[in-house]
Amino acid sequence: MSNISTETLEQGIEAGEEVIDRYFDSTTTRVGTPRQMTARRRQDLVTTNLEMPLPMLNELDQLAAELNISSQAVIKMMLRRGLDEHYLAKKSV
Repeated sequence: MSNISTETLEQGIEAGEEVIDRYFDSTTTRVGTPRQMTARRRQDLVTTNLEMPLPMLNELDQLAAELNISSQAVIKMMLRRGLDEHYLAKKSV
């Protein structure tokens, strides 16, 4: 793997280059304990209801717009990050 500046990385992404496989090693970039990836089959998914304050939902929607992804993807991303941080903290105790 080679080093790349943020600017160069952003330019590559904007130019449509496949920078992920070229510059990132997916086996080492995740924080926390690696989790086995599971297939995204419909039967593996569970629908749930989540209550949250409106200001928090507005923040999530704003972040989703900035990242150009769905609010659901932001929520999943934040939950994954929180779980990874929990496992990392638990491991260091």
